[in-house]
Amino acid sequence: MPLMTWNDSYSVKVTCCDEEHKKLISLINSLHQAMSAGKGRSVIGPVIQELHNYVGSHFRNEEALMEKTGYPALAAHRGEHQKFVAQAVKFSDELEEGLAVPMEVIMFLRDWLVNHIQHTDRAYGPHLNARGIK
Repeated sequence: MPLMTWNDSYSVKVTCCDEEHKKLISLINSLHQAMSAGKGRSVIGPVIQELHNYVGSHFRNEEALMEKTGYPALAAHRGEHQKFVAQAVKFSDELEEGLAVPMEVIMFLRDWLVNHIQHTDRAYGPHLNARGIK
């Protein structure tokens, strides 16, 4: 059973961003599934690396859209992205040292993603839509 299931409450009403958010949910679900099967530690490193790579690409794409359209809260939004990346790097380091617990990592990822999409990301949807980005 997946940890997260896409639903309309996650939609920011910008198709390319919604598709990228769906991919992030899929990666979190892959990690959760592996952990549920007792394979958490053996796959967490590669999944965290894939998440890190994909998140970086996603953040750049979002920020480029905001920059292109003059989104007024871009600096604050970028700051949230930077905080997430810093926390992800910290978890990655802790995992390598055997300090972080995989379930702690996955709950952070899930909670951060849900909160970020439903609050911070949703705010840019109307701005981008009004500038022709659907």
